[in-house]
Amino acid sequence: MEVVTKMETSAKASNRETKPLKVLIIEDHPDQRDLLAIVMQREGYQVVTAANGVEALEQLERDNFQIVLSDIMMPKMDGFELLKNIRSNPALKAIYVILITARIQEGDRVRGLDLGADDYITKPFSFSELLARVRVGTRVVKYQRHLEHQTQIDPLTGLYNRRAMEEKFHDEFQRAKRYSHTMSVLILDIDNFKTINDTFGHHGGDTALIKIADILRGKTRQSDFSARFGGEEFVLVLPETDQENALQVAIKIHDEIRLCAFGKPDRAFTLTVSIGVSSTSEKSYSDWRQMLDAADQALYLAKNRGKDRVETWVAEHKAEANLRLAHP
Repeated sequence: MEVVTKMETSAKASNRETKPLKVLIIEDHPDQRDLLAIVMQREGYQVVTAANGVEALEQLERDNFQIVLSDIMMPKMDGFELLKNIRSNPALKAIYVILITARIQEGDRVRGLDLGADDYITKPFSFSELLARVRVGTRVVKYQRHLEHQTQIDPLTGLYNRRAMEEKFHDEFQRAKRYSHTMSVLILDIDNFKTINDTFGHHGGDTALIKIADILRGKTRQSDFSARFGGEEFVLVLPETDQENALQVAIKIHDEIRLCAFGKPDRAFTLTVSIGVSSTSEKSYSDWRQMLDAADQALYLAKNRGKDRVETWVAEHKAEANLRLAHP
């Protein structure tokens, strides 16, 4: 079994690879759109394109972008209207928007900036100037990420904290509901964690929390997100995942944790976890909190049935969960 120390796992967390920023390019002329995409890709950005504002909004709903380069004069929805939609949506408000236009009137520039554009570049322009402006946007986005890290990341594990998880869970639930996609959520709790702290000290407990966070990162996709929900409890949200596949993920996580050794080599210890699973493929939920509560009910059943196991939410579990509320 692998023995993992707090120092080793902290180093892994600090050395995680920085993902390239994702840029959405909106331009109705195909040749110009393709050329812009090539230039941005050569600079190391991930690039997605759209031909007008309507297509752009669809892309923004489906994916997470950090920078938008948008023409103004476009069919169906122009750049000004697109900008209004971006700035009126709380989930998109942090995107850095650069407007690109052939209009040179001062009034157009002022209008764009008043609507919330971060920068403005007029055609014709050199690619070196465009890239310089995009680099400014990149620095702004990275600084915003740094601030977000301070307020939304659990300092011990490097996972999202409870506040960030609730915001992201809410957004993902709404997206899944809008597009009729399935999603699942796991709640994981370390069994007998107080005994671990009492026996091996808080350093031993911290080591366990850090390693479990690393396991969650290693067993999930880029689209998933995990959080330290509080104490020894973790939450993992799995977009576009039905209950059967979520159960497979939970079992893999459970089994890997069971095989790990924690702490110092001369005082290594093992531990187990209990996991509760709920999914929109099995039940329709009115909101994300109801879905999280169903996973919590499944977690309670796992604990009540001996711990060290995975349980999924099913309708007949509800009565047992109600007993928990009546007799805590």
